[in-house]
Amino acid sequence: MKSPFLRFAKLALSYKFQLLVGIVCMIGVNATQFASVGTIAPFADRILPALTANDREEVPEWMCKVSRYWSARPLTNNYISAKLKLDEKLEKSETKEKEEERFLIKIPDSTRQVLPASWMTKVEEIADKLNAINPTKLARALLLFIFVMILLRVFFSVSLHLIMEGVSQSMVCKLMDMMYCKLQELPIRYFNVNRTGDLISRITNDVNVVQATLSARLADSVAEISSLPFIACMLLALNWKVSIFSAIFLPLIMAPIIIIGQRIRKISKKTQEKIADIVSILQETITGIRIVRAFNTEAYEIGRFRRQLRKYYEQRMSGIRNDVMVNPLTELAGILCLVVVGSLLLISVMTGEATFGTIIAYLTILLLSIKPFRSIGKLNNVIQRSKAALNRIYEVLDTVPEIRECESPIDAPPMQKELRLNHVYFSYDEAEGNVIEDIDITIKPGEMIALVGPSGSGKTTIANLIPRFYDCTRGNVTLDGIDIRNLSFSSLRGQMGMVSQDTILFNNTIAGNIAYGLKKYDMVDVEAAAMAANAHEFIMEMPDGYNTIIGEHGVRLSGGQRQRLAIARAIFKNPSILILDEATSALDTESERLVQEAIDNLVENRTVIAIAHRLSTIRHADRIFVMKDGRIQQVGSHDELIKDESGMYYKLCMMQFNDEEQD
Repeated sequence: MKSPFLRFAKLALSYKFQLLVGIVCMIGVNATQFASVGTIAPFADRILPALTANDREEVPEWMCKVSRYWSARPLTNNYISAKLKLDEKLEKSETKEKEEERFLIKIPDSTRQVLPASWMTKVEEIADKLNAINPTKLARALLLFIFVMILLRVFFSVSLHLIMEGVSQSMVCKLMDMMYCKLQELPIRYFNVNRTGDLISRITNDVNVVQATLSARLADSVAEISSLPFIACMLLALNWKVSIFSAIFLPLIMAPIIIIGQRIRKISKKTQEKIADIVSILQETITGIRIVRAFNTEAYEIGRFRRQLRKYYEQRMSGIRNDVMVNPLTELAGILCLVVVGSLLLISVMTGEATFGTIIAYLTILLLSIKPFRSIGKLNNVIQRSKAALNRIYEVLDTVPEIRECESPIDAPPMQKELRLNHVYFSYDEAEGNVIEDIDITIKPGEMIALVGPSGSGKTTIANLIPRFYDCTRGNVTLDGIDIRNLSFSSLRGQMGMVSQDTILFNNTIAGNIAYGLKKYDMVDVEAAAMAANAHEFIMEMPDGYNTIIGEHGVRLSGGQRQRLAIARAIFKNPSILILDEATSALDTESERLVQEAIDNLVENRTVIAIAHRLSTIRHADRIFVMKDGRIQQVGSHDELIKDESGMYYKLCMMQFNDEEQD
């Protein structure tokens, strides 16, 4: 299996055009920079000696004025003495040719040895042309050239930043989209075993960490690193012997980068996990703030949050300590290299093997190489952090859903004959045994069945098997004789509606919640569904009626109002099969009456599977299945089951009747 980083790089290649333009800009940045550096040798060998000789015919007037100004100052006595000595020396020279020869650009022997003959010919032609130009004109031309190169470098640099930031932001959105789509595919079981806060952290924080891999800052680092081949070629051309000798310092520079980078990847993975822990605590406490207040546990939650913050701080500081060590170590090795190389170059000047301009150019280029090596350390650290985040991202993307459509799913036909659970077994965990065993239920179109029994008897598990939230361990569920595992999710679940005691509403308008999933809808149908659910009256009392935003989870509504909106949503969908999971549980008497009336309107002419806690709500069910320990104990109508005083149903009714009398 490919590493997450290679997979991410492959994903980035979908932006080929932008990356290609970015590479061109990167080359432009380096080319303009080294074109400017290339002017050092002409300045040092051709122009500076002429200015030192103070040739009035070749020195611009403004330079002469500056020279006269500084010559009048006491601090320039040494300069004047040096100038007089130089003039005296020039007067004693045998010929003018020797004097002019000092001003010529010379190609070092080391350069002749390393460059091919064809290249050497071109270099000599350029040197001859530069030597033929008047030093004053050459100075002006080089200054103009440097100015143009600076402008071009700014242009390429800005373009590179804009392009890479655009790519990085697009990649962030793409990764978030991929992960969110993947979460929509994963089965209910996945969300039961993975913390919500951890999943949120992976989609938000981990993806943002990866963004740094393609950010403008990274583009700068890559641009600097890509200059190393240019630097190596120029150094070899200037003095290949010294360049090869300086290569012995590479291990000193690269060793801390590699070692520290490996540490940072491990630390970064732990840091991302700590952030996930913090997000999980935030999600839990914000969602359950009423429980926190009710149990007076604010101090406890603050302590729990601070402990996680402390662990995150320790991990983060450990990463920072390793991060900041890269630059000093690489710079120390680079400075040591400069000292040694500078000493060798001075010897070559003293022996006449190199010119003073060559030395300045060589040391300048060598100084420029420190920053790219430092950028290697930064880039390596970014990559290591990204690898840790990508591992967590691809853990989600690589999760294989347990509940999947078959390769060629068929559309579920409208229910005509029966919905059947055929000797079904199911277990959440094989080690814990079966939750339900040998469940055999046949449901006819338009029939209402009810599942009753104590908590943990398997009622909700059966309800979750019908829309295929889970797959049974043994047996099968069929719709008109077709195994639902051969049906497409959209056609199967499109026929079903569900109302549960845990009403899920969204931070949207009331109308948007009733017509959930539709971009366009008819308000007449929305109002009709609300009226059937006994919700229209309280909706019209809201500040903006059907356009009222109800807040997260419908916090602005009472429990009965939320439940009636959920029923209105089911009525609006108009499903042929309806699942009611304790839809009237935990409601007061008035709310229960209104909700029950709404349910009566909802179940009309539909196939209904009702899970009931309050037995009074399922008196009119065609059949009632009494369950215990995952098995069906009794089957019959209310009138039939109540007659059996030794049966479980009779006992459940008596227990509930006595509880209601005590209330």
